[in-house]
Amino acid sequence: MVYFVYPHLLWALALIPLFILLFIWADHKRVQALRAFGANVKKYRRRRESVTFCVALFLIILALARPSWSSKKQLLIEESRDVIFLLDVSQSMLATDLHPNRLERAKTAILDCVEGLTSDRIALVLFAGSTEIRCPLTKDYDYFRMALRQTSTESVPLGGTYIPSAIDKIIQRLMEPDKAGLIDLILITDGEDMTSQEEEIKIAKQFDQAGGRLIIIGIGNRLKGKRIRVDKNHFMKHKNVEVWTRLHSELLHKMAKATSDGIYYEVADNHFDLREIYQQIMQHVQRSNQKKQFRDHYEERFHFFLIIAILLLIGFQRRTMK
Repeated sequence: MVYFVYPHLLWALALIPLFILLFIWADHKRVQALRAFGANVKKYRRRRESVTFCVALFLIILALARPSWSSKKQLLIEESRDVIFLLDVSQSMLATDLHPNRLERAKTAILDCVEGLTSDRIALVLFAGSTEIRCPLTKDYDYFRMALRQTSTESVPLGGTYIPSAIDKIIQRLMEPDKAGLIDLILITDGEDMTSQEEEIKIAKQFDQAGGRLIIIGIGNRLKGKRIRVDKNHFMKHKNVEVWTRLHSELLHKMAKATSDGIYYEVADNHFDLREIYQQIMQHVQRSNQKKQFRDHYEERFHFFLIIAILLLIGFQRRTMK
């Protein structure tokens, strides 16, 4: 079976009859002119050149359409996981214990991590006092990057930090039963939650039971904390007292420990490479469900037609120059 990569170009074959008619007309006019002068008429030479040109044109059009055959079955193995990035966009993420602040540093880390992914589906979920799925599960990495770059503390309408609601929304909206065991939730937060620890631990267990793996990145200074800058010369205040925010690592560690294979990685106020962290984690886990598929693979043969056409045109040019 012959397969053409650009079958629409075969319509150009309709030009060949037009060239044949043109050559017949031109040959007829040539014979009339020669007879008018009483010259000896030899038509065979022009006809041979005309046939050569039309055959060469036919072969060139076939080559441009990219013919392929010799079909072979090729095994494809789909390797993918669902990687959901859950990013804290509360006001505390504007603290400057990481440069330029926690939120911008987290966004940069996520972008770097995505560069190391290939066939995985990725999603972006933002949370503060409420939750927004900014990018659903997709393999459109460019759309994901655009959504992430536009992220700010204004992306979610309600302030505060409410982790249980965010994870619950992910369970309800993004997790698929047939992907159980192949779902990674990368939570990046300073852990300043408005709820009790019991709610966080409960939702972490529910996520685990739904077939997901929880990876928590704790970000921010754990001991002293940091103020939240609102402009160049001012910091956030509550009741006329400057607000200091710190990393609540105890809560985040308990959440990870409550799951069967949860991981807590404390960044604190240090530089971190999320891409490297995730690649290290992936070395010891199931990569995918390895869905096997077969597809037909065709080998392109256009060069045969092109070589013959070039040789014919070279011969055609030599004959016309005589």
